[in-house]
Amino acid sequence: MHSLRDEHKSRGHTVLVVLVASGLTLATLALAVVMACSSYRSTLDAARQNARFISSLVATQMGMVLIDIENSLTETARLLAMMQSLPPREQNNQLREALGSIQRKKSYIQTMFITDAHGQVISWTNPGIAPDISDQDYIMAHQEKDLEVFIGGPMHSKTRPGTWIFGVSLGMRDRQGQLTHIVGAVVALLPLLEIFDSVDMPQGTHLMVTDLEGRIYLHAPNQEQHVGRTVPEIKNSALRDMQSTTFTSVTAADHVELVAGDTRISRYPLLAFASFPREMVLEPWKNHAMVYGGASVVLVLVVAGLSTLLVRGQIRLNRQSRELALAASTDMLTGALNRRAFMEFASREFARVCRYGGYLSCIMIDLDHFKNINDTYGHPAGDLILSSSARYIASRLREPDMFCRYGGEEFVILLPGTDRNGAATVAEELRAGLAGLDLKRGDEKLPLTASFGVAEIHAQCATLDTLISLADQALYEAKENGRNRVCLAPRQQQG
Repeated sequence: MHSLRDEHKSRGHTVLVVLVASGLTLATLALAVVMACSSYRSTLDAARQNARFISSLVATQMGMVLIDIENSLTETARLLAMMQSLPPREQNNQLREALGSIQRKKSYIQTMFITDAHGQVISWTNPGIAPDISDQDYIMAHQEKDLEVFIGGPMHSKTRPGTWIFGVSLGMRDRQGQLTHIVGAVVALLPLLEIFDSVDMPQGTHLMVTDLEGRIYLHAPNQEQHVGRTVPEIKNSALRDMQSTTFTSVTAADHVELVAGDTRISRYPLLAFASFPREMVLEPWKNHAMVYGGASVVLVLVVAGLSTLLVRGQIRLNRQSRELALAASTDMLTGALNRRAFMEFASREFARVCRYGGYLSCIMIDLDHFKNINDTYGHPAGDLILSSSARYIASRLREPDMFCRYGGEEFVILLPGTDRNGAATVAEELRAGLAGLDLKRGDEKLPLTASFGVAEIHAQCATLDTLISLADQALYEAKENGRNRVCLAPRQQQG
């Protein structure tokens, strides 16, 4: 008796120690999780702020470049207005000299030009005959609207194949508001990218400049792979209407998650972006989390190991019991209930309907010419038809419906709460669906149709065997009338 009392006491102490150890472990784990989550948020917040700061630097640099180009175009326009009284030759020489002086000072300007109101070039800085640029967006924009400065979209150069450019243009108008001239600069994108070399950025930083439609002008790294592409998310995003934001995104090409910031470029319809790969941002956090969480993980593993040993046996027993119960009630080939389990479950449902009232319908199914299929295509083909038919039928039934392989190629379905017409509708849908299945054995298509018998019995007036018998009689009628059809047991036979 004393020994038994000591055993109970020892068990109590053991339980108490396990509970205390588990509590301490869980508390340590909770503290580590809280610290890790707090550090995680702080790391991402810092990365977002850095991305937004770098994007603002890029926006400032790009804005300064565009303002410089705009000022040069404005000076050229003023010079052109002052030269209207000069002879054409002298006027053209002075304009070419002025345009050339601007181009030489800016490595990213490929060409300076002046056109008339129709977009025909009257002066430009490159040798030879000027190309026709009247169809370019930076020309047509001034013809369609009263604009001052216009930023064109990225495009391939007409004079230098393979070179990406965009146009910046300024429209000149007379006192009546009529367009007289267009002064512009063609900017080469690759040299322009070099101005961002002065921006101090962490390793792995991605830079991008787009317009509000999402067209990419600049992208570092891999400029040539991205320039000219469109990012649809930008066009449909609230980023277009905000001065500066931070966000996360996923690259379309390699599905890398980015922590990003963007800034609207002042005065111009452009956006500057800076981003870091999320994995790179979180790498230091992961190292700290591994150090701080190591001890907690060890404690959790110890407790989990002990707990696993205690419950593993019971889990194994429960799983084996479930597997045995499932094997005892399920047909292994089709996954449907076997006949014994079906009759047991169906009898319970039948008793419930008898007691509380309602309808109960039964569908008997027979796969047509199944013996011929086995003889012609072999038993593996027959097994394929049985399993495929069963899967299709089961997928179309409700949760309370009972589906059974009644024997051989015969199936039976019990439909609680369903009357004769509803059951007939279900049967017709199943018939059409089975006939439409595309089953093949090698290159040969396997024929598959089925015949259906439907019966309904008011539960208080009959037995379950009567219901199945009536459905089987209707099935026999369907087979006698040519198969691949649904037949209903007459109402006068029910009850």
